[in-house]
Amino acid sequence: MGLTFFIAAIGPAAAQSQVGDVYCDTGVATGIELVFSAVAGLGLPATGYYTGKAGLSYMRAGGNPEKKNEAKEKLVMSGIGFGIVALALVSPELIDKVGSQMGFGFSDCVKPF
Repeated sequence: MGLTFFIAAIGPAAAQSQVGDVYCDTGVATGIELVFSAVAGLGLPATGYYTGKAGLSYMRAGGNPEKKNEAKEKLVMSGIGFGIVALALVSPELIDKVGSQMGFGFSDCVKPF
């Protein structure tokens, strides 16, 4: 009984070749665009600011090893933050490329860029 319900419940979903077709012209598609625009619009300038600030701290540290290590740590953390933002922006395209090789892909209305 449970297996029959499971097969009946996922049957229509398994027939879709484009993931996200059901979200076209809904608030979800708009929300996806807003989130990715916010990540790109706020995340990239923020990581640039913190990277610049950490680099300036490193240059001003002079010969003080404590300040130098603190500035290095901030520089590494801002680099990791930049990597996270860049990966968040690139990952949907990577997933779509891998998925298209496997026989499914994202619908055009849920692609962020």
